[in-house]
Amino acid sequence: MSSIRQQRVLGVFAHPDDESIAAGTFLALAARQGHDVSVITCTRGERGEVVPAELDHLERDGEALAAHREQELTKALAELGVHRHLFLDQVPALTQSRPARFVDSGMTWVRPGLAGPAPDAGPEAFSRLDTKIAATLLAIVIRQLRPDVLITEDPDGGYGHPDHLQAHRAAMLAVELAGRREVDTPELAALAPWQVPAVAWVTQSAADARRALEQLAEHFGPAGPGAAENGQPMSILGAQDLPAMAVEPADIQAMVPARSVISEVLAALRAHASQLCVVAGVDGDGPLAGYLATSNGVITPLLDHVAVRTAPGYDAEPITTMLTTPALPPTTTPDVPAADVTRPARATTTRTVPADRLDRADRSTPAGLTGDEGPPANRIATHVLCAVLGIVVAAVGTVVHRYASGDVPVGIILALAAVLTAATTARALARGTGLFLMAGGAILTSQVMAFVRPGDDVLVTNDAISYAWLFGVPLACLLALALPRAWFAALPAARGSEPR
Repeated sequence: MSSIRQQRVLGVFAHPDDESIAAGTFLALAARQGHDVSVITCTRGERGEVVPAELDHLERDGEALAAHREQELTKALAELGVHRHLFLDQVPALTQSRPARFVDSGMTWVRPGLAGPAPDAGPEAFSRLDTKIAATLLAIVIRQLRPDVLITEDPDGGYGHPDHLQAHRAAMLAVELAGRREVDTPELAALAPWQVPAVAWVTQSAADARRALEQLAEHFGPAGPGAAENGQPMSILGAQDLPAMAVEPADIQAMVPARSVISEVLAALRAHASQLCVVAGVDGDGPLAGYLATSNGVITPLLDHVAVRTAPGYDAEPITTMLTTPALPPTTTPDVPAADVTRPARATTTRTVPADRLDRADRSTPAGLTGDEGPPANRIATHVLCAVLGIVVAAVGTVVHRYASGDVPVGIILALAAVLTAATTARALARGTGLFLMAGGAILTSQVMAFVRPGDDVLVTNDAISYAWLFGVPLACLLALALPRAWFAALPAARGSEPR
């Protein structure tokens, strides 16, 4: 079986339990393949609705509930195979302009499957935090961890929870900030930019969810689900009440089977006992693999696959490859025990790591690496090489572009092909900067040689071939810019900032 370089996955979620309910199969499958998985949780779930009667006292004590849910989260992450975890407010930055702790905003049920904001959210509520502050803290983590894949809430917050909506906004802005060259936060500016190669949103197929609901009705039979162990009356989610994260198949880019990790996901869900009144697996053919219910007693299905929905401008192929292909053992694993990183089954422990120690050395420059990831001398040499490449290709192309063999314009074909090849090479060597320098050198050289004519030499005339050459050079460079970013994300020297 083929293998790929170990990928780094970063999940960003609002509360403890969101990682298991919303993305458990995604995270567990990535960990099962041997990839490195980290999770950021934005709050500690202080305002969660407590289910078991024996834990009822926690609902009146936010601090105690938060501490209890932290313990549940640690167990759940270990079941999923997550290697490290961090609460967003633990990132040591912007401490003068934000609350010391980000607090659960609370919610109200508008209808089954749809939540709305709580009327009494306090000033420290995560949903009221300046989105740029949350995004900057996330961007710092992204630059330190340098993930290959980021997964977070969808634009509708899964089911409308205000903290989920804020987590989505913060994560998407963080991806943008992490890739910028110029930023206004010193802690962020001190770290090298990182363009996340693949960004996915939590999702599921509405068609599969409806089919799973039908299977649930068949599973429980005419008597229905009855009541949970705590006496909570149970009902099955209506097909008309599907959460916003359930989208039509046309909006989903790929499906990956995940029944092999359902036992880990069920164990992770059971770890969140304060929030879920029932968790159970279901044998049989898909798409139904299990079910769960939160405090409202409404049973929702657990599907037997991962649905991949990418953010606009991102390709699903790197994500599906990561979810379906085992990882090669990492060459270096500072701060993470090798057994935790490479073990294909679930991890036995989950590490909470300070934000300033998120394995930055794992992304150190390999010997001989050029481009924006290497040392300054390497970057300068690579940028000079890209510019010279553009000058040489344009100079040679200007000389030969009018050559023809019979009626075949061999010269212009070869010259433009050489420009496209050089532009693609420059982008691979040094991403957007390399392509810009190569294009500048090529366009400037072709224009100068067209209009500065020493003696009687005329290389560029007023015929169609010459016009095709003069306009073809910038068009070939634009074509190289339009090539999918995923092609270059797979190259060791092409990691970092890419033009959108």
